[in-house]
Amino acid sequence: MNPETLLNQSGFDFYFLVVEPFLAIDLPELKNFHSLFLPQLKVKNSGYLLSQPIIKKQIQSSPKPLIIPFKPSAKIEHLCRQHHWTLAANPAKLNRLLEDKVKFYQLCHQKKLPVINSLVAPFNQKNFVLAQTQFGPDLVLQSHFGWAGNSTHYFKDFSQAKKIIPLGQLMKFSPRLKGFTVLNNACLTRHGLLQSPPALQITGLFPLTQNPFATVGRQWPSNLSASQIKKIQKITQDFADKILQPLNYRGFFGLDFFVQDQEMYLLECNPRLTASFAFYTHLEKKSGLEPLFYYHLLEFAGLDYSLNTQSLQQKINRAKIIGTELTQRNSQGTTIKKMQYFKPVVIDSVLSDFT
Repeated sequence: MNPETLLNQSGFDFYFLVVEPFLAIDLPELKNFHSLFLPQLKVKNSGYLLSQPIIKKQIQSSPKPLIIPFKPSAKIEHLCRQHHWTLAANPAKLNRLLEDKVKFYQLCHQKKLPVINSLVAPFNQKNFVLAQTQFGPDLVLQSHFGWAGNSTHYFKDFSQAKKIIPLGQLMKFSPRLKGFTVLNNACLTRHGLLQSPPALQITGLFPLTQNPFATVGRQWPSNLSASQIKKIQKITQDFADKILQPLNYRGFFGLDFFVQDQEMYLLECNPRLTASFAFYTHLEKKSGLEPLFYYHLLEFAGLDYSLNTQSLQQKINRAKIIGTELTQRNSQGTTIKKMQYFKPVVIDSVLSDFT
């Protein structure tokens, strides 16, 4: 039985928490899939959305609700325990551990996974100079948490860096390399790992953002060589085996990679539904694939299903997935416009769509 049929026959009502309309997903083929959105909500927070009386009343009308947050939180966990709702997310503490850019680097380095050689140390002039001695004058500094590139900074001069970064704050100091980034969506199931084809990340593109580190889109196919794709798939599998499995992680996640010629480096993990998951789900369906998101739901619904991951991965590898998603962000990193293209596009030729 395919995942769609299983989900439709499960008896669950699936409730997806939407605080950012650009992350919404439409799944008419899932009969009991509901997006919960309150446009008048002043606080853009999934836990706050879930706590609203009108939302709780809608969920409580279902005999078997399953709550799907974009990102886990302690408040969502509390509300689901309180009301005996099934939660389709990993623990918030696990999410926070893996999203921590400094701890992610340390975990990967400890497990001998390929990461850009970096220095983790408190921010001060001594460590800034030490990092420049090791890596050269151009440094990338990252703090523990951030989104849309707002925790990543580029500096050549300590006097400029100290205007932005508090002295003593623990930072990751890295060299600024020449290359590009790709993302890899994946889903870790009880039967094994499933991976999307990599997508080219579109970063720091004006007029979509003023931030050189902000991701403003993604494009399938990535145009990587077969050997590069094979390396990314191997690293993703190793990451799942060495880090995610021992932490009892399951379901959807995304990995970002930095590509420099034939070298692939892990940059960060999004241990949750990714910003690209909705668009990628539509690309999967257009290509005749069973979406990774469906397997995410199957895992947390606790449904019994069989899956030959090797056979399905071969099918995914053969699929022709083509599409481009571009996102325009304001100075705070908030999405203000999104465009989707279901055919090959030249990025420069569609930037006029954002003016």
